[in-house]
Amino acid sequence: MTTRRLRLPQSILGHTMLLVVGIVVLLTALNLSIILFRPPPRDVPVSAYEVSRLLKGEPIAKQSSAIQRSVVDTPPLPPRGSERDELLKVALAHQLGLAPADVRIHQTENRRGFPRRVSRVSQERRELADYGIERFDPVIFGAFTAAARMPDGRWLVVSRKGSQSIDSWQASTAWRFVLGLIIALIVAALFSARLARPIRAFAGAVERIGGQEQPEPVEVGGPSEIRLAATALNDMQTRIGRYIAERTSVVGALAHDLRTPLSRLHFHLAAAPEEVRCKAEAEIAEMEQMIAATLEFVENETRSRPREALDLALLVEGVVDDLADLGRDVRLERAAPATVCGDALLLKRLFANLVNNAVIYGRRATVTLDTVDSKAIVEVTDEGPGLSQADLDRAFEPFYRAESSRNRATGGMGLGLAIVRAAAQRHGGDVMLANRPEGGLSAKVTLPTL
Repeated sequence: MTTRRLRLPQSILGHTMLLVVGIVVLLTALNLSIILFRPPPRDVPVSAYEVSRLLKGEPIAKQSSAIQRSVVDTPPLPPRGSERDELLKVALAHQLGLAPADVRIHQTENRRGFPRRVSRVSQERRELADYGIERFDPVIFGAFTAAARMPDGRWLVVSRKGSQSIDSWQASTAWRFVLGLIIALIVAALFSARLARPIRAFAGAVERIGGQEQPEPVEVGGPSEIRLAATALNDMQTRIGRYIAERTSVVGALAHDLRTPLSRLHFHLAAAPEEVRCKAEAEIAEMEQMIAATLEFVENETRSRPREALDLALLVEGVVDDLADLGRDVRLERAAPATVCGDALLLKRLFANLVNNAVIYGRRATVTLDTVDSKAIVEVTDEGPGLSQADLDRAFEPFYRAESSRNRATGGMGLGLAIVRAAAQRHGGDVMLANRPEGGLSAKVTLPTL
């Protein structure tokens, strides 16, 4: 015999409805427990008639252990009390058949002052005036002390201390409601965290896509909507990866195959006139340079290299020193200690491209390395003319060149900045270009540190 497991709702709507129904059931169960299992307050109100029966030694239906009787020689209360006490004394004296002077009564005011409000006293006065003393039977709340003179001159005292007043009962009930609300909030928080966990994981996985050479598939879990979106994202990621691989393979194959006809052109030009041969060989050299840059770009896009912990300050300093040894006008202004996890060859190529661009198009390059909030920021500035906003927007596109400053004489192929951005993003960072207020261009590379 197989047992069927209880399955929770799989959609976000189902989870939300389950949470709402659970909280409603919890609060309803709390209310029912208060109604069914919480005893009512012991200090139930008593009337002047019932107090008179207690003073006569007769039982009442509301008898409880909180009411005590005693006999004293002197009256326990002063002859006159508050306005309400006087009204109660008149009603109690009538019930006992005694003169008001032989009766004492005092009701203790509770925190809310409900039994002794002026409106209540005015209402009892109207009742006394409308119905007469025979039908006047006011109600006493909470603690009270009542006394009547006995024939031997002593006083019979009936008192209730109010060990559990209406206010204390209400406070206890209110605390139960607060406790139920706290439990409901805890349950809601735990359930919401369980519901939000796969959504946060999904968002984190989506954010990591594009910052890795081979991003891991998004975990399929959680509500049905999240599982469906994760599956679709994984499929899309696979298709995009396949498309990029095919595109780069085609570009690499074309660039590689172009070397064969270029070699044949070299052979055919050997017998050509000197002037024609020189011009043709210059064009061939430029094409070979473009092919080399294209193959480098394809290699960076397709080849996966091992990562290791690198001292970024030493790496940047090495790039600056190498270019300075080649006669480039470049200097390292400052380098804060920073450790990153990455591919040393790819990072060297990244910073070498930026510094070369700054020297070629901006005459002089200045490099700084700072660390801010677990991020390393390498800035390369130059003193050139900068770029227009249109060129800044498209500077990182492969094979795009800003013709005003990057013409054929400079040898630019439009792939240097594309390689820089691809390398930065492969290391979980990014690169930004901006014109400096004092003139020149600023390139900032941001990389996460260890």
